[in-house]
Amino acid sequence: MGIKPKCDKCGNELSNFGALLFSPPDEKNITKKYHICEKCYENMKKALKCQKKI
Repeated sequence: MGIKPKCDKCGNELSNFGALLFSPPDEKNITKKYHICEKCYENMKKALKCQKKI
């Protein structure tokens, strides 16, 4: 059985990968990694008002 990641924002299973979001490191220098679907990524981009194409 393969890995079926889910979007950490909306909870939907990822059919295509949208983005990875990493938290800032904590006091122990540990970061958290979040999987984000394409739709949530686009919503986050709009919320951040990113104008550049990445």
